[in-house]
Formats: sequence, structure tokens, C-alpha cells
Amino acid sequence: MSADLAARLRALARDHHEGRLNLPTYRKLRAPLLDSLQLHAMDEMAVTQPRSLGRAAGAPAPTRKSTLAAPPPRPTKAPRVIIASVALLLIAAAAWWVVRPSTPHEQVAADSVAPTNPVRDVVQPFVQRGDWSDAIVAHLNVTLLELGQAQIGAVAGEPWFQRFVDDVRKRVKEQQALVQTPLTARSSPLAALAVTVGLDLNSPDAAIRITAPDTVNRFRTSESESVSAAQSEVKIADAPPAPRTKKSDADTSAPKTNSDVVSKAAPNSAPAVASAPRQSTCRPELARSRRPFCYDTLPSGKNGPQLALIPAGEFDMGSVAAASEQPVHRVTIREPFAISVHEVSQAEFNAFCEATGRSCAAQPWSGDEYPVANVSWQDARAYVEWLSTATGFRYRLPSEAQWEYAARAGETGLVPGGDKLSPTDAHYSMLTNLTAPAPRSQKFNDNDFRLMHTLGNLREWVEDAWADNYSGAPSDGAAVSSSANNNMRVARGGSYADGAAKLRLSMREGLPSDTRDALTGFRVLREVP
Repeated sequence: MSADLAARLRALARDHHEGRLNLPTYRKLRAPLLDSLQLHAMDEMAVTQPRSLGRAAGAPAPTRKSTLAAPPPRPTKAPRVIIASVALLLIAAAAWWVVRPSTPHEQVAADSVAPTNPVRDVVQPFVQRGDWSDAIVAHLNVTLLELGQAQIGAVAGEPWFQRFVDDVRKRVKEQQALVQTPLTARSSPLAALAVTVGLDLNSPDAAIRITAPDTVNRFRTSESESVSAAQSEVKIADAPPAPRTKKSDADTSAPKTNSDVVSKAAPNSAPAVASAPRQSTCRPELARSRRPFCYDTLPSGKNGPQLALIPAGEFDMGSVAAASEQPVHRVTIREPFAISVHEVSQAEFNAFCEATGRSCAAQPWSGDEYPVANVSWQDARAYVEWLSTATGFRYRLPSEAQWEYAARAGETGLVPGGDKLSPTDAHYSMLTNLTAPAPRSQKFNDNDFRLMHTLGNLREWVEDAWADNYSGAPSDGAAVSSSANNNMRVARGGSYADGAAKLRLSMREGLPSDTRDALTGFRVLREVP
């Protein structure tokens, strides 16, 4: 027996004795080692036959007339005896290792290991691996169901199991927010796992329903449903990659000013919704999740604009780069909101024109994935009013403060990454004068909130009336509803025709509200319940 093989067998015996392996797992891992030991012993018998120390008296001398090997002798019982002896020696060695006194170091290690538990033996490796794909989740669910609800109930109150359930709960809520219909154990392996560990899919925040082994009978129906779900496939809304780490805002104080020039509108102002609200997929908990995306469904069955959930927060609005961007002031966004990932596209705007019988303006370029241009502020307002009625949820143009907060995504400089614009920050005229924006298929220039082309591409209408500066500007993210220039509205972000000098996160322009040109489009905001 090789030293390596013996060491591996001793390690398995020690792990079983000290509680790191249960008996079925220990036997399963030991079996191939014992098989290899038997093969090793048989190989040694085949190649290490004993040599003769001398010929017996009268024995004939060996002949050299042939170089062919002699036929092997018939098998005897000797190899079996030897194999059995080796196996007995191995078992004796393992038994001695189990009963031998532990050293102080080994005793401390053994004391720190909790008693073995079959549920923990499968859950903790799953958690450490961190793979929540459908196939892996379904396999875990089937394994837990085979162990039975009694075993799960026995560990339901332990802290490690509660942490695992909380992770399942969070992921179920995220997945539910991305689909149009309620999750069931048949439609989602994750939902099936949630049922198995005692979560209520209709109320995932409620306490788990597994408290003790005597509750097994209540879960028989859920178990059969979960097994079916573990063998099914689930389709959820596609989502971009996981969120990045955001930078923190600088802690600067904002000057307080008073003015009679502007008055603010309530941030929740929106057109009345005519149709009954449908089930919401844009839930506040998505704002800081790995998949902060949602959308609503139109009466045609098509999806509305893809939205990104923006968490509540505060930031310093404006800059000292221009008089119209001063004074820099602190703004607090108290409620999360959803805003379209892209500018509204030609396809999305055409759906509005077709549904309302409105005549759409001709576009400077053709393609469903291009942002719509040649839209006035009134056109943009008409679109969000229709979208509110069509979906049953409140859509509007973002306020200027909400737009800048979403565009900054934690940035505190003039442009993403500091004070110098790079080609990866915006679609703009850098070396040559561009003549068109980028379509959605060109996936670049997103910020840390996953919004595309907040700088460059097309400048974007916001709700606010134009004011020459931020004197007396709202501090709660509300839009400026009226000013001395009510016929002027604000556009943000710059366009593809602008150079770097006109592209910064605080840049603002005042345009007549009836402006229709090839440089201006818009994106939409959806209020979150």
C-alpha cells in the first residue's frame, strides 16, 4: 500500500470521527480507495513472484532452447489470503486512529466543529459556491426534498439556516419583480426552493412556516409541486450584468437662498391614470439589487420602455462651470424611482402615434433602435400621458434634479470619472463632427445606474420650466413648474453634435417648448409604488 493511499484513508477516518463527514459520505469516499488498494495488491502479486534461492537436489537445469515465456500458473487462493490480510491490517489501523487519544491541537479543532447535519452538509457548500443558476438550485431543492421536511425543520431555527433562507427570500423578491406573472413552484426552480425551505410565495417577507419536525404533513403538497418545478425551466426578463460599486458623494454644504422667481411642483405630479393599475414589476427593493430593471406591458402585449430602478439619496446639484449652474445646492431624493435606460426610441414613439392616431414627425434617420428626435416638449408630455393610461402606472418626464441625480450615479465631478471627458463617457463629436446618434445596439457609455447615453447622443427634455440659475431651486428634487420664461423648458445632457466643452453632468440648456430638431429627444420617469 502506497504512503499516499494510506494517508488519504487515515484522513477520511479522522474526518468521520471528528464529525466533518457523516457515515454515508465517509463510506462513499472510502469505497474507491479500498478498490484501488485491492487492485494495487493484485498488481504486486503479478509482478513480484518470489525467486528460487537454489535448485533442489536432482532438479534439472533450466534450458535455454526457447525465449517464449512460460504460461502463468493457475490462480491459487494465496492472493485472496494476502488481500484479506492487508484489508484486515487497514481496518485495524483505522480503528486505532479512531480510538487513539487526540492531541490538544486536534481536540481544539474538533470542539470548534458543530455536530454533523445532512441539511447543512448540502446547504453550506451550495452557499459557499455562490452559483444560483436554475440547474444548481433545482439540484439543491431535489436533495433537500429527499432529506425530508423533518430534517429541514430540525435546523429551521439555527442562525446559518436563517441566513440561507434570507438570501433565498431576497432573490425570490428580485425575480418576482422581473416577471409579469406571479412566481410559482412550477415556473421557477428558485420559487420551488423557497417553498421547500418554508417561504410563502404570496408573502415572502412573512416568517418561514417550518418550525419543527412535526409540521411535515402540512408540506406534502408543496413538496410534490417543488419536485415538478425542479425539473422545469424558468424564463425571466433579460437583465444586464450585476451593479457596480458606486462612488460616494462629497459632503459639501449648500448655500441657502430665497427667490420669488420660481415656484416648485410636487415631485409626484403626473397625469391622471384612466385604466385600472396592473400588477407592478417595478418594486422599490429592486433599486439596490443585482438586477435593478423592470418594464410594464402595453395593451398590445408588447413591453414598454426598459426601466432602471434608482435608489433614494442626496447629491450636490450644479457646478461652478457656468452661471446657469449656480449656486451648487444639496438635493435630497427621498423616494426611489424608475427611469428609462435609453432615450425613447422610434419604435416606442411610433406605438404611441399608432394607438392615438397622432401624426409622427419625420425622422432624420431611420431605424427602430434609434432614439426618436423632432419631438417638442409638448410631444414628450403627450407620450408620457398616453403611457400612463396604457400601462396603469404613473409616467412623466423627470425633473431636472432627478435627471442629474440619475445621470451622475454617484459622480461628483463635471464628467464621469473626474473633469475630463473620455470617448467611453459619451457619444459626441470628438475628432470629427457626428451627424447622428448611436442606436441601442451600440451598447456603451452606460453609467453606474446602468443608464445609457445620459451625456451626448441626444439632449433630453425634462419637466422643468427654464430659470436662469438655481436661486431658490427646490431641494427635494421637485420640478420648477413656472418661471419668468414659461415658454422655455430645460434640456439636459448635450447631443452627438456637441464637443467636449458642452458636455458635462451639470450642463443645462433653455429651449422653446415647441422646439423640434434632430438634436433633442427625451427619456421617461415612472413613479414607483
